[in-house]
Amino acid sequence: MKTLIVSFVAILIFVSNSAFIPAKSVTEFSEIKEAKNVVNPAFNFYRIHRQGKDGVTATWGLDSETGVSGFSVERTYEDPTDPYAYWETIASTPATGERSYKVTDTGVFPGFISYRVVVIMNDGTEMASDYLTIRILSH
Repeated sequence: MKTLIVSFVAILIFVSNSAFIPAKSVTEFSEIKEAKNVVNPAFNFYRIHRQGKDGVTATWGLDSETGVSGFSVERTYEDPTDPYAYWETIASTPATGERSYKVTDTGVFPGFISYRVVVIMNDGTEMASDYLTIRILSH
């Protein structure tokens, strides 16, 4: 009989605590669910190549520019896998609906140079592409 009463009280406490879940928790869950449905832009292509004696050109295109406000191209002479590597912005361009974009970095120094394209969304969030590395031997 004691076991039955203790079980009943435990169930009663559990149900009473569950009944008072604030409505805000339900709203927060639906906001999280909506956030998962956001479409992230994907690159159709992204390339870099030597441009003349003094530069490197980065070329890229996206599947869809929905929600994209612009791009910035960054470079580093450091190890690109290092989370503390310094990425320098070399150019910024607005999203204009073009099929492809191109930026030329002039006056580069010899060595290994890594580039990435950062996509800037309308809400201010940013997403970086994979990095590509080129080796410049001399000018």
